[in-house]
Amino acid sequence: MHVRREIGGFRTILGHPDRGLVTGPLPRGCELCFSGLKATIFITGLCDDSCYYCPVSREKLGRDVIFVNEERVTSVEEIIVEVERQGARGASITGGDPLLVPERTIDVISRLKDYFGDNFHIHLYTSGRYATLPILKELCRVGLDEIRFHPTRNAFIKKISLASKLSCMDVGAEIPIAPGLEGWAKRVIIEVEKAGGSFVNLDEMEFVEPNAEALMLRGYREDPKRPFTVKGSLEAALKVLRWASSNVSIAVHFCPAIFKDNIQTRNRFRRTARRDATWFEIPTSYGTLVWGELRGLKECPEEAEPCLEGACCLRPERELLKKLARKYGAKAYIVEAFPTRNRRPVVSTVQL
Repeated sequence: MHVRREIGGFRTILGHPDRGLVTGPLPRGCELCFSGLKATIFITGLCDDSCYYCPVSREKLGRDVIFVNEERVTSVEEIIVEVERQGARGASITGGDPLLVPERTIDVISRLKDYFGDNFHIHLYTSGRYATLPILKELCRVGLDEIRFHPTRNAFIKKISLASKLSCMDVGAEIPIAPGLEGWAKRVIIEVEKAGGSFVNLDEMEFVEPNAEALMLRGYREDPKRPFTVKGSLEAALKVLRWASSNVSIAVHFCPAIFKDNIQTRNRFRRTARRDATWFEIPTSYGTLVWGELRGLKECPEEAEPCLEGACCLRPERELLKKLARKYGAKAYIVEAFPTRNRRPVVSTVQL
């Protein structure tokens, strides 16, 4: 991030519109996300709120499913495998509302802490609807480091005070920002500070297939200069940041959608690709893996090994692939894919 100085009586705002802007220290969870060191654990798609701006896909929303970094899993053991495959130093637990499945959420946090250690940083998102004192105490007991409330109702802001008084984890709020929501954002920031919280994150409102119709009905449009975001969200965030820099003492952070897609996710893929690459795969700077394939053979030559969909895989060395293809009557390809368990989706397949 570079430093940008606001003038006209405002304190310094640090950052860049495409990487994030902040008026104070970043929450620890955000620091780890920036470096691609956080695993995203989608613990359930169940949710009792119906936010018109929700960007969660139809594959997940309303369904009691679990994903880790977009990999479908069905057990805590699989969660740990995916977190370890990434080499993550922390996890964000999200949904849906994780507190709709409190036993599962508490078990996952406990198991992650047991396996990776107390320094493994975990933060959790919730509306606060089900953040009762007993559940908050359980979250403290198993070692939750940070909780982020999305107060869809004013009554839920009281839960921020409840969590802050326990003094066992960092407490804040995370809400979307778009034109017309500046007043709501300011009210949330004031209430979080009053309640003893330490930060508020403003997420650039996404304009994606699951919420596009609802957003357009409310007059929102996609920003042609910032794809997949609501037009005017950055400007709305800047208004709130300028106000916050001279009116409150807690940190306010703007998280741009492009950062999540182009930086956070890419850094996570890079890390996973380096750790998970087989002997025949080469990690790229984009966070993908590249390898060579011979197809159409009943048995693989000694230079290769059986791999995906009956192909024979080896290093993506063009001349060697061509030579072996001629020798054995096979077809040769260079394949590039994301470092998922099944190496899907494929980015490109080039026949030699």
